[in-house]
Amino acid sequence: MVAATALLSWFLVGLQSAILRSLRLGKTVRQDGPESHQNKTGTPSMGGVAFTLAAAFVYLLGGGGAYEPVFLLAVGFGLLGLADDLAGMAKRPLRAREKLAVQFLMAILFAVYAGKQVQYTAWPWLDFVLIVVAVVGYANAFNFTDGLDGLAASVTAVMLLPFLALPLAQVFLGALLGFLWHNAPKARIFMGDAGSQLLGALMAGLLIMAGKAWWLPLVAIIPTLEIISVIVQVVWFRHSGGRRLLKMAPLHHHFELSGWGEAKVVFRFTVVTAVAVALAVQLWGGAA
Repeated sequence: MVAATALLSWFLVGLQSAILRSLRLGKTVRQDGPESHQNKTGTPSMGGVAFTLAAAFVYLLGGGGAYEPVFLLAVGFGLLGLADDLAGMAKRPLRAREKLAVQFLMAILFAVYAGKQVQYTAWPWLDFVLIVVAVVGYANAFNFTDGLDGLAASVTAVMLLPFLALPLAQVFLGALLGFLWHNAPKARIFMGDAGSQLLGALMAGLLIMAGKAWWLPLVAIIPTLEIISVIVQVVWFRHSGGRRLLKMAPLHHHFELSGWGEAKVVFRFTVVTAVAVALAVQLWGGAA
């Protein structure tokens, strides 16, 4: 399934990139970002649509599996991300509260199901809250992580390795490998919110249903640090009279402005993820 999905993803992502380029539909890079990113303006986005279609086709063709609710959760977040991508192209991005409202609604529906399948505490209501917060929190954490060519896809591919016994993990690993062919620096296409929100919900859902939600901060160590860096930067800025703790948030931009090249940040963040995932697997006693 990995190889088949990788080939299909490679074809669909390449096709989407070519079509968007021919239509001159490219992303506008924010002006307050690192200066080195300004040459990325015009790069097509929404590559998450193509690799999700590849994963969905192979997954459903293979008959799905026990983790179909996680698949539906991930696709739901992907569709929300796509709506945000399209709204951004129309110069009317979705408001944060609009996105959060839909995210919480989908997370609540998933928590109702997952709460009957797994138990983390002696209080069902606390499990419910844990699941909702994990899904919404990591969907946004992965969104913050998607800021360098190949970063979000690379770290997620490593996170999926302990779950390779599951068809769902196999197809998304293959989908990411096909996408990375086109997303390697200098990226020919970005995944957009359609991909990053999907990946966050996917990883949160996988660990929740495997009974390992407590391990999310370690397995997803880079997205965890990315979202913490944003929160800390905002809090510090507001309570220090406008000073910044980091050179720029999210965390990957801080390292870029500290002299690390983009490829070096991606490589080292991926290595850190691999070490964290290996440690988590060893501590919980084997692959999921």
